Formats: sequence, structure tokens, C-alpha cells
Amino acid sequence: MNNLNKIREDIKSFNIDSIFITNQQNVSYLTGFVGLAPSEREGFLFITLQKAYLLTFPTYFGLYEKGGDGFITVNITQTKRLSDHLAEILGIDGVHSIGVEKENLTVAELNSLKAKLKAKFVETEGIVEKQRLIKNKIEIQNIKKAAEITDLAFEFIKTKIIKGITEKNLALELEFFLKKTAGDIAFSPIVAFDENAAIPHYLPTNNHQLTTNNLILLDFGARVNGYCSDMTRVVFLGKANEHQVKIYETVLQAQRLALESVKNGILAKLPDKIAREYIKSHGLPDYPHGLGHGVGLAIHERPRLRIGSDEQLLENMVVTVEPGIYLPGDCGVRIEDLVVLRKDGIEILSKSSKELIIL
Repeated sequence: MNNLNKIREDIKSFNIDSIFITNQQNVSYLTGFVGLAPSEREGFLFITLQKAYLLTFPTYFGLYEKGGDGFITVNITQTKRLSDHLAEILGIDGVHSIGVEKENLTVAELNSLKAKLKAKFVETEGIVEKQRLIKNKIEIQNIKKAAEITDLAFEFIKTKIIKGITEKNLALELEFFLKKTAGDIAFSPIVAFDENAAIPHYLPTNNHQLTTNNLILLDFGARVNGYCSDMTRVVFLGKANEHQVKIYETVLQAQRLALESVKNGILAKLPDKIAREYIKSHGLPDYPHGLGHGVGLAIHERPRLRIGSDEQLLENMVVTVEPGIYLPGDCGVRIEDLVVLRKDGIEILSKSSKELIIL
């Protein structure tokens, strides 16, 4: 059963006869066209019990006009708008009810559709995302390739860590290498020096330069055929003091324990609990984020490895494991690997060394 037919089976459980997919990554997942920007509205997918339609604009129609496996491509123009096409499809396919992605469709967009289409609208949640949880062989191959390029980027960037370079320039070096080698970045690289590393999602600037005896946090990833990788490493220029070494070794051991616990069938909150308890047992504050997250077409997707999550980790899910210690005004350490769950354990896709590195 292909992905579109699986969606049709799911929407029947909502007692609806169609679904309007607006989340761009969900559109990419179901059509195979990965060029759609997640933050834009470049393509929509309308799935009925009989057919599926990719609706896009003249700027993209030329790329997708041949359609694909199980769907027809429709051109949205000034003279025939999105709502005009949808109204036509409702009549052709006998559609009376439309499911919408409540986590993605805005109130304004929903009200506009309601005003223009004669159909019942039903809010749905996680229908496509549930399919995306389990990766197929091709998806895992793409993620593996992205992880390999991320490892290459780490080897490259270590050669650029020299006295005088700024966080921003180091981030640009990473970004250029990843785009040249992989085609695109999974997200804007995080490069944080010393006390800035205590901010988990820090934005690099040109205000900070490497001097001597610096801690450098690097969080980055590649994107291959639309699929992401994610890895974080911490290295030192010059010397690491005893305090920094203790923090680093505590995070590293917390990650090792968490990785050992990640296996097919366990609840996603358990590895998180193990890492937090280990860090707190050493008198250090636990991290203000989840232990990890799913990775695929999106850099952050389900499942979430965090407190309160009752999601089950299953074979062929791809997740990060990334505990950290953050001491404001002092420093921060996060160590992150990308892993794929296998039937009898995990495969760690991030191969870069996690031993304490002093450059």
C-alpha cells in the first residue's frame, strides 16, 4: 500500500472523504518533490477517496506538471485560483467533507476556504506525521548520506578553528562546506564560544573571536534529497580547564547511558530520564530541552525524547540523543549523535569522535 492509500485509510476513520494537506514537508513526503520551502505556501495536496491533486503555482508548475505516482498536478493561476480548483474537484469526486491540518492551516486560510467551498471542514492532527515516524530504506539512505557529509564537515571545520576567527565566520565556513558538498544545510549552523555555548540555540555573531583557551560548541547538519542530519560536538582551542573537563565528561557519560537505553519498544521518555538523573547526580543542572527528537524531512519532528512523552520508540525511527549542561555566564556543553533504531539495537550514524579534542 503506497503512502496516498494509507492516508485514504486514515481519513476514513475521521468520517471524511478528503484531506487538504498544507504542511509543505507533508506535501513533499507524499509526492516525492522535496524542493518546497517549509516556510512558504508553494504547493498543496488534495487527496480524495478516488484521486490526489498537487496544486501549485506557475513558478513551480513546470517542475511538477507531469505529476507523479498516484497524483495529478494542477496549475494555480490568476484566472483560476486555488479555491476554484478545489470547488471543481469537489464536484468531480463527489466530496462533501474536507479534513484540514489544524497544526498548519491558519485561521484566516480556513475561514477563506469555508467562505468559498460548500463542504464540511474537520480538523485533523498528525495523519501524515504518523506515517513519517517510520523511515523506509530510501529515507534512511538519504539521512545516512547527510550524516556522512556532516562528519566530513566536522573534519573540515577543525582546520578553520584558529585564533582570531569569529563565531559568524566559522558558521559561514560550515555552511559553505555543507552546501557545496551536500547541496544544502539542514539548518543554520550554531557556533558558540565559551559562555555563549550556555545558550542552547545561540545565534553566532561577529562580536566574539577566538583568543586562547576557548571552548567551541558546533551544532550543524546537512540536507540530502530533502532529508536532514544533526550533530553537535564541542572542541577546545588551547587548554580545557578542570571545570570544563568535568562538565564535558559528565555530558559524555550521560549520553553513553542514554544511547545504551535507546531500543525498539521503549517509551521515549525513559532515555531522557536516565540522562537527566546522571547529570543531576553529579551536582550539575539538567538541560532545559528534551534529550532528542526525530529527524527526517524536518530537522525537528516526532518522536520527542522528553519528559512526559508516552510515544514508543520503534524500529526504523531516526532520532537524536543530545544531553547538555548549560551554565549561564560560564560555558555550555552538548554532545549530539544521530541514530536509527534497528530491531536489536541502534545504529549510530554520527561517526565523529566524541573524545575530548584540544586543537
